[in-house]
Amino acid sequence: MNFRTSLPCLFLLASSTSLYASTIEGSASCFAKSVSQVDENTTVESIRERCRQELEHDQAMEQQLLQECLKVRAETAPDTATAKDVLAQCRLLLSKEKHLASRLVNMRSNELPLRQNYILPFSYNTSPNQAPFEFAGDELMQKAEVKMQLSFKIPLTQRDLLKTGDALYFGFTMKAFWQLYNSDISSPFRETNYRPEVFYQFPISVNTNRGVWLGRLGVEHESNGQNQYLSRSWNRVYAALAYMDDNWGVVLQPWYRLPEDAKEDDGDPDTPPPPAGDDNPDILDYMGHYQLTGAYRQGKIEYTNAIRYNFNTGKGAVELGVSFPLWHQLRGYVQYFDGYGESMIDYDHRNQRLGIGILLSDYL
Repeated sequence: MNFRTSLPCLFLLASSTSLYASTIEGSASCFAKSVSQVDENTTVESIRERCRQELEHDQAMEQQLLQECLKVRAETAPDTATAKDVLAQCRLLLSKEKHLASRLVNMRSNELPLRQNYILPFSYNTSPNQAPFEFAGDELMQKAEVKMQLSFKIPLTQRDLLKTGDALYFGFTMKAFWQLYNSDISSPFRETNYRPEVFYQFPISVNTNRGVWLGRLGVEHESNGQNQYLSRSWNRVYAALAYMDDNWGVVLQPWYRLPEDAKEDDGDPDTPPPPAGDDNPDILDYMGHYQLTGAYRQGKIEYTNAIRYNFNTGKGAVELGVSFPLWHQLRGYVQYFDGYGESMIDYDHRNQRLGIGILLSDYL
């Protein structure tokens, strides 16, 4: 029998004996909960019918989620796994909240972005960093501009590597700042940051009632693709610990910057600095050694925050966001940033920015 095609059949055989018992228990629990909440004139027949419909809906959702999980495990489970192992793994997911289980089933897919994807057609920075552009001979930058971010991840492995549900990923994030309203200098892109990374992500076996724990180990490069005076870049390795519940999540990500050789400047102010070497040796003073990211969904509204801080220098940054439904999959988005390192060119310059626009994908 083919392992992939037999998984759903094995599930049906294994679950048929317990389905009736769970239905009876669920119906009794629903009746006991509902009878104290409905109008006192509601008949027992109506309560039973309502409970029957709710149970049918829940069972159909569980069946769908389990089938999706089995299809994924047919591709990712190691050859040495047994049908019992696979069923146990999928049932463990179903013991979580249904929305959370659906996200975990699709963890390897591109349905979950690496970071938020958004475009803020209008954002206002109270104090743009003019120094780098003045030194390069450019005109002054305006306070109003467009800010956007695009981010994605691609799984590099399909089968489990070290444990169930783990995978190796390639990720890429691009953040851009566009002086769209600055017609005096032909509306250039003031700054664009590129952030490729490779990371290993894995679930952590912690027994919690609802949420799940995830770990991540990675290495990334971030730069603005410029040269000479405007060049900024760094490389770092990181570890991340994340907790995801049905309507909230939090990620703590500390990092270590990989050291670079210092630039060997000839000291002549009339000649540009050398292309090779460290562009920003003090970047950790402003970017800190970690980032704490959180998200919380209340109804259709989602709140997000990201915090960085260096305890030695007292510098860091906070980014707050609120998203809300607009039309179909599009969501409105308001973002506030205060601190250092909003972009690579601004790593040592404090920005205060408020932007409004459209969110294409959120954390939850």
